[in-house]
Amino acid sequence: MKMKRMKSDVISATIESYLKRRHYQANDVYCKSDQLFCQSSDQMTLNATAECGTSQDNSIVFSAITVDVTAADQAYQRLKKWINIILNEKIKVELQGLLYPIFCHLYLEMLHAGNRQAATQFLKAHQNEFISDTEKDFLEELSRVFSVQDIELRPLVNAFRTRKYKVDLSESAHICLRQYLTRYGHIILLQIINTHITIIRKAGSPKMDGETHEEKSQRFETNINGHMEQPSGTGVDREMRELQEAIRLIRNNSHQALRIFTVKNAVENASCGLIAPKMDKLAIGFSTAEIRLWGIGETVLVKRKNKQTHVPFVCDVSPFYKFNEHESTIRSEAGAIILRGHTDVVHDLRFIPEADILLSVSSDKDMRAWRLNDYSCAAVYSGHSYPIWCMDTSVFNLYTATGSHDRTAKLWSLDRTFPLRIFAGHFLDVNCIKFHPNARYLATGSADKTVRLWAKDDGNLVRVYVGAQSTIYTLAFSPDGKYLAAAGDDKCISIWDLASNALLTELKGHEDTVMNVDWSLDGQYIASASIDGIVRLWPTQDFINTLNGGSSSAISQSEAQIFSTSCSSILSLNYYKKNNSLICIGTA
Repeated sequence: MKMKRMKSDVISATIESYLKRRHYQANDVYCKSDQLFCQSSDQMTLNATAECGTSQDNSIVFSAITVDVTAADQAYQRLKKWINIILNEKIKVELQGLLYPIFCHLYLEMLHAGNRQAATQFLKAHQNEFISDTEKDFLEELSRVFSVQDIELRPLVNAFRTRKYKVDLSESAHICLRQYLTRYGHIILLQIINTHITIIRKAGSPKMDGETHEEKSQRFETNINGHMEQPSGTGVDREMRELQEAIRLIRNNSHQALRIFTVKNAVENASCGLIAPKMDKLAIGFSTAEIRLWGIGETVLVKRKNKQTHVPFVCDVSPFYKFNEHESTIRSEAGAIILRGHTDVVHDLRFIPEADILLSVSSDKDMRAWRLNDYSCAAVYSGHSYPIWCMDTSVFNLYTATGSHDRTAKLWSLDRTFPLRIFAGHFLDVNCIKFHPNARYLATGSADKTVRLWAKDDGNLVRVYVGAQSTIYTLAFSPDGKYLAAAGDDKCISIWDLASNALLTELKGHEDTVMNVDWSLDGQYIASASIDGIVRLWPTQDFINTLNGGSSSAISQSEAQIFSTSCSSILSLNYYKKNNSLICIGTA
C-alpha cells in the first residue's frame, strides 16, 4: 500500500506540474473530485469510454517526466536480474525478449532528456549482452545516434522509434510481468512498454473485445530488426505521439525554423523591410516614399497623446514643420501606421530600441529619425549629395553608418547634424555597409567589385578585399569578428579571413543575384537569399576546418539547406537573438 501511495503521489505531482507550466488553473482542470456526483450523461459516456480505452493492453501513457538516468539504469538492471532468476526456463526466455526493445528505447529516452554522456555510458555498459547478428547490427547503428536530430537522419532508427515493437508472451509470462511491474515497475519502464511495445499473447490466450483474427493479422506490416512491428498508436494516440516528438525536436534544436513574413499586394512598391529586435513591430519602406508600421503578435500600435517623453536631438525638426505633424501620421485600412516625410524611395531601415526610434534612408539624400511613441519625425540628417542606398548601426546603437550613390560612406551620431567621418575611396556606388562586432571597424561593399575595411576612429582604409566577379550587394561579419561574407551579382558568397586577408571559400548554388546574407549568432550557419525567392542555409564548419589545417575544399551545394519562400522578392533576411530565429521578409 505504501508503494502504491508513493507512485500515486509522484504521478499526481507530475500532472500538477505539467498543468502549471501550461498556465492551467488546478482548481478548474485538475481537482474535480467535488464534481463527480453532478456529471451530465455526455460526461458519463465520455468517462466510460476513456476508462475502457485505458484499461486495454498497450494503451499509450504520456507523461512530462524528465528521465532520471541513474534511476532508469537501476530499473533496467533490476528487471534484467529478476528475469534471469526465474526458474521456469520457458517464461524466462519469453521475458528476455523484452530486454532488447526496452534497452534501445531507454537509450533514446536519455538522449531526449539531453543526457548524451550518460546515455553513451549506458549503451556501452549493456550492449554486449545482445549477441544475435540482427541485434548487433542495429545496436551498431544506434551507437551513431547522439541526439534527437540524428534519429531523423537514420531511417532504421527512426522506424524503430516511431513503430511499436512486437513481443510474443504466453499467458503465464504475461501474468508474471504484470505482477512484477505492479510491485517494482519504474514509471519510465511502464511508459516505454505502453508506448513502444506491443505484447501479443500466444495462441490459446483470450482475445481482446472486438478483435478478430483477421484484424490481428493485418496490424503487422513492417519487419524491422527481425521483429514484426505496427504503428506506434492509432488515431488520436499516434497524432499525440507525433506532436510530442515534433515539440521535442524543436526544443532541442538551437536553430529555429525559417519564419517568413509576407507583404501582400506590394511587389512593385515595397523596397525594404525590417522587424524590431523585440520582434514586436514590422516596418516596410515603399517606393512611394512612405513607411508603414505593423504590430506583430499581440502588439497593437497606438498613437500616444503624451509627447513630452522623448530622446532630445540637436537636430530636431524645427517648429516650422510641426504644424503638419498630425497629417503625416495616418492609419491605413490594413491597420498600419503610415509615416510620411521622405520625398523619394525609402531604401533601408534600422530600429534603435533604447531610444524607441526608427531610422530610415532614402533617395531624397536624407536620413530621418522617427519617434515610435507618437510616430513623428524627430530629426533629419543631411550630408550626402546623392541617394542613400544602405545603412547600419553599431553595437549598442552608438553610431550609424550610411552608404550612397555619391561613392562615399558616412559615420553619424544621432546627436549631431553633421557626419563624424567620411570614408572615400570606392570608384562606384556604396551598396552595402556593415559594422564589425567590436565597432572599431566597418566594411563597405561596392559596385566596383571590392570590399573595403575602414577604421571607424580615424577613417583610414585598413583592407581591400578583391575577388568578387561583379557588384556586391550584401555583407555580414561572423559573430566572433574573424570572417567577412560578401555576395552579389556573381551568385556566390565569398568569405574572407580578416587576419590573413585570404579568400577562404566561395559558397556556390544560388541561380540568381544574392541580395541578403547574415551569420547565425552562434557562427554555425550562413543564411543567404537571392532575388528569385530562394533562401539557403550553409554550414560553416568546412572552411573553418580548412583554416585550421584541414583539407581544402569548397562547401558542396548539397550540404546547404534550401528553402523556397514563394516570395516575389525578399526585402530582408536576418538572425534575431530571440531563439536565434531566422526571419525573412518578402513580397507576394
